[in-house]
Amino acid sequence: MLFGFTFYQIAFYFLIYSFLGWCCEVAYAAITLGKLVNRGFLNGPVCPIYGFGMLALLFFLTPLVHRYLLLFFWGMVIPSAIELVGGWILYKIYRTRWWDYTDKPFNLGGYICLEFCIYWGIGSMVMMKLVHPAVALLVSAIPPTAGWLILALCYLVYAADLVVTTITAAGLTAELDALEQISDGIHAVSDAMTSLIGSTALDADQKLDESRLQLKLAGAELSQRLSRREMRRATRAARAKAAEAMDAARRAGEAARLNAAEAAEAARLAAADKMDRASELLRLERLRAELEARSEEMQAQMRAQFQHTAFLGAGRLINAFPRLRHGSRRLSLDALRELLHRKDDDGSKPSKP
Repeated sequence: MLFGFTFYQIAFYFLIYSFLGWCCEVAYAAITLGKLVNRGFLNGPVCPIYGFGMLALLFFLTPLVHRYLLLFFWGMVIPSAIELVGGWILYKIYRTRWWDYTDKPFNLGGYICLEFCIYWGIGSMVMMKLVHPAVALLVSAIPPTAGWLILALCYLVYAADLVVTTITAAGLTAELDALEQISDGIHAVSDAMTSLIGSTALDADQKLDESRLQLKLAGAELSQRLSRREMRRATRAARAKAAEAMDAARRAGEAARLNAAEAAEAARLAAADKMDRASELLRLERLRAELEARSEEMQAQMRAQFQHTAFLGAGRLINAFPRLRHGSRRLSLDALRELLHRKDDDGSKPSKP
């Protein structure tokens, strides 16, 4: 016994309320999105967080079932606390917010908000007063032998689904991490090129035009000298990996933060040594091209993967959590795609679609 319930009852209640929670999520998505979506973290028709939530309500609120104000209050607090802890744990594991309420008023870290706390309070009253008595009657009517067999089969499927989904979510997280890092790398390199060219005072279009013009002039000058100076070194630099791009961007960013006198001196030295600046510009351009090629390849792979896994796997997770946010900056998938494709004000050119 646990809180007055047998383990047989607890096991059945968890399954039933996980399924009912999934039904509620599907209905909510159908109303708000206008389409049927297989909601929930797992592939099967279950939402474990609802199972845990309802068990917590049964354990702690059964003595309060006839005290409506207390039932409503704790019906808000307990499910919201579970949602908060569950969202935080999932974020720590996958660096992904599978739901996000940052655009809702009175939210706490984007994990919970006042609006849904009220929904939980109302829902808890409905579940405790109307739904659970019927569920308890149904469970008590199942013969114990048949009941244990049903539980064994259901939990085997549940466990297999959990393993598969955990692996899928880890793979999706790795892809989102890589996509975010490539996006940061592309724009960091573009910032570095803008700093080297010295066009920070110009508007976006002027910076882009001047960047391209100076890059071409630098390339022409460098091409005339490469035949006799450092050909091998320039080739190696052009094939540098993405990590070098981030280092170069950081160095350029540090140079851009010099005070006015140091900046003037740096500009004078750069003008006196155009060869080095031209080499750095070409290196950055080639590194950016490598990053853009990698981003295009990854996006193509992800699009193909999502099309083939629309009902299972990563594609289903994306459809199930349209408000998904990834990383410390809470970027949505749409925001990541925009970062990789847009034409920025800093003079960077957009990636090819």
